[in-house]
Amino acid sequence: MKIGVVGDRETAIGFRLAGLTDVYEVKNTEDAVKVINELSNNDNIAFIIITERIAESIKDKIKNINKVVVEIPDKHGKLERVDPIKELIRKAIGVSMK
Repeated sequence: MKIGVVGDRETAIGFRLAGLTDVYEVKNTEDAVKVINELSNNDNIAFIIITERIAESIKDKIKNINKVVVEIPDKHGKLERVDPIKELIRKAIGVSMK
């Protein structure tokens, strides 16, 4: 089984240098959707690594994939996401995290 990678230029270069072959550099949402569909239909691909920013832009398409999708930070760093459960707990107990 192989690993598929979808990312920006720098991420793609890094994974190619690490020896992976199913690495795709995408520049826009349309390219990302096309590549994700191709990888999800490939029986040789066990799971897909994708950068967080690209995954965020196509999250509706990723939900329908029957493979494991792992999101990683890109060169800009980790995305700051709000955990809805933590936020509900904070509001319920009256804790402000500013």
